[in-house]
Amino acid sequence: MTEIPAALIAAYEATEYRVRAPRAFTLRVGQWSAELSEVYAAQKVASAGFLTACNPFSRAASEEDNRRAQQDLVHRLAGLGLVTMPAIGVDPSGDWPGEESVFVPGLTLDQACALGNEFGQNAVLWADADAVPRLVLLR
Repeated sequence: MTEIPAALIAAYEATEYRVRAPRAFTLRVGQWSAELSEVYAAQKVASAGFLTACNPFSRAASEEDNRRAQQDLVHRLAGLGLVTMPAIGVDPSGDWPGEESVFVPGLTLDQACALGNEFGQNAVLWADADAVPRLVLLR
């Protein structure tokens, strides 16, 4: 059981998780990604995460608060020795503004969950060796 409303979970599941660089591609919950498989091969990893520190618990925060939190997340990931790639989570309906995010090859599930909790997120996107991103609820 989760504390997260079903409508919010549905919104997370519909989100387009767009990796911007070095090569742009989009991840979708539950859908295998050829591009993700290619990243795994190139980076010699078998997992990845897609994280944001913006809008904790899906409550709108100021641009400044979001920018600061996102910078803190990137610094935490760098401190773990992980490479980040710029990304954005996009609501295809346009009801919610895009959230600056990072794509993190090699991120473990435990790391993804710990960082999601640390930065007040309801969920994280994570994929293991099968290259199928899944939504991991944290509450």
